[in-house]
Amino acid sequence: MNNTCEKHQICPIFNGILKDKQMTAKSYQNQYCNAGETGWNKCKRFLVVKQIGSCPPNLLPNSFKSVEQIITEMSNKEI
Repeated sequence: MNNTCEKHQICPIFNGILKDKQMTAKSYQNQYCNAGETGWNKCKRFLVVKQIGSCPPNLLPNSFKSVEQIITEMSNKEI
C-alpha cells in the first residue's frame, strides 16, 4: 500500500498559498500527505473531498473548522 496521498502532487495549497513557504509545505506533507491513512484522516482537505468531492483551494490541512463547518460554508457560497 502506498502511504502517500494520491492528490499530493496536484494539491493546490502547495502550488498556491504555500508555494514560497517550503519548510511549512514540507511539514504539512510529512504530517498529512505522506503519513498514510492516519495522516489523511487528519487532513481537512482530504476529509472534505472524501465527503463531497471538492474543497476550497486555500483550505489548509489543519484548519480549525470542522469538516461539517467547511461543507456548510461551501454550500452557502454556492447559493
